[in-house]
Amino acid sequence: MENIIIIFVLLVIFFILAQKKLVKQDLLKESNYKKKGPLLNLKEGAFFNALKTAVGDNGVVMTKVSMTSVVGPEARNKKQWFVANQRIAKSYFDYVVCDPRTMEVRVVIELDNGLELNKGKVEREKLLIHVCKSAGIPLIGTSVRHSYQVSRLRRLLAAHIDLIEEDGDIRFCKKCGSPMVIRIASVGEHKGRRFFTCSRQPQCTYTENYNVVFETEDGAHEE
Repeated sequence: MENIIIIFVLLVIFFILAQKKLVKQDLLKESNYKKKGPLLNLKEGAFFNALKTAVGDNGVVMTKVSMTSVVGPEARNKKQWFVANQRIAKSYFDYVVCDPRTMEVRVVIELDNGLELNKGKVEREKLLIHVCKSAGIPLIGTSVRHSYQVSRLRRLLAAHIDLIEEDGDIRFCKKCGSPMVIRIASVGEHKGRRFFTCSRQPQCTYTENYNVVFETEDGAHEE
């Protein structure tokens, strides 16, 4: 009689475990996924290429890095820790440059997307400034209109990363993110003048004036 009871109990346990496993499998099958697409849009990708070129072998560039992977709360108790952690749990840094040997974060870069200032954007900027300041991480802000000038990026980074020096201007295409090359016009009213053109010609026809003027941080202009 005892053997029958034991066998019955084992069968019941087996049935329950098997049922739970099947339910989990069915739920997993119902949860299908699809690829969202590129991690970066064209403007963000062009900036990423320019930043990698500016940094060279002096750092490792990473993008859309979770804040919680870089910083952690300094709190006196569990409640404070939880609140502080929740503030950054869903946020990320646009770009971080790490030491190539230790992968320690050297500088954080925020790319202004050029969209109109709203409450969400203001709150994000406040959070970034506070997090970086309290953690002692340098924060550089730059905008889309500057994002294709490698020489300007090198000037910004030189204060925070050793061995980065200025050099000639290198630009990346604003349409496809490819490197741009300098050409000399052979015909037309601009014959003999230099201009930048996408290296993917003829697939990409974007061109840019060689002497295009960009605003600088202090309101001056550079060519």
